[in-house]
Amino acid sequence: MSCGTQTLKISSFVLDFLCCIFASLSIAACSYALIVLTHSQAIRIPCILGIVLGILLFGSTIFGCIAALRESIRLSWIYAAILLALICAQITVIFAQPINFELLANETISNAWQEQLYSNGSMSYYEIKYHCCGKSGPLDYAASGLRIPASCYLNQNSTIAPDLYTVGCNKRLAAAYVMGTRYERISDWTVVGLEILTVMVAGLLAITLQNAERRRLYR
Repeated sequence: MSCGTQTLKISSFVLDFLCCIFASLSIAACSYALIVLTHSQAIRIPCILGIVLGILLFGSTIFGCIAALRESIRLSWIYAAILLALICAQITVIFAQPINFELLANETISNAWQEQLYSNGSMSYYEIKYHCCGKSGPLDYAASGLRIPASCYLNQNSTIAPDLYTVGCNKRLAAAYVMGTRYERISDWTVVGLEILTVMVAGLLAITLQNAERRRLYR
C-alpha cells in the first residue's frame, strides 16, 4: 500500500468517526427536545427528521469505516453515493423544515401562563431570566384578576414602580430563541461541510484504489 493510499484510508476513517459522533449528538439533542417539549408542535417534525437523518448518518458512517478498513472499491463508491444523498436530504430539511422558534416561544409561554392561572410561580422563571412580565405585558395579570408578582420587577422589588418590566415574555423569549437559531445554523452547516469533505475523501480513496488495481493488472 502506498503512502498516499494509507493517508487517504486514515483520513477517511477519522472523518467517518467524526461524522458518527455528530450523528450521535444530533440524535441525542433531538430526542431530548422531544422529551422535554412533548406538547410542542414547533419542534416535532424538525426533531423527528433530525433523528431519522442522524440514525441514517450513524449507520452509513459505520459502513464507511468498514469500506475504508477493507479497502473495498465498490463499498467506498456505495458509501460516497449514500452520504451524498444524505447531504442533499439534510440541506433540504435545513431550508424546508427549520424550527419555528417564534412559535416555540409562544407555546412555552402559553403553557407557563396557563399554569400560572392555577398555581402562582410558573411564570417567575421566565420573568426573572428574560426581564419580562406576563404573556404580552403586565396588563395580562390585571385582566386575569391576578396581582403582579415580584418577579415582574427588577431585583424582584415590587415597591419601586418604575422597575416594573413592561415587555411581555412572548416577545423576550422569541428574541432569545432567534439568537439560538444562529447556533443551530452553524451546527447544521458544520455537519454538512464535514460530510462533503468525507464524500470527497471517500471518492479519492476509491479512485486511488482503482488506479492501484489497474496497475496490478498490467504488471
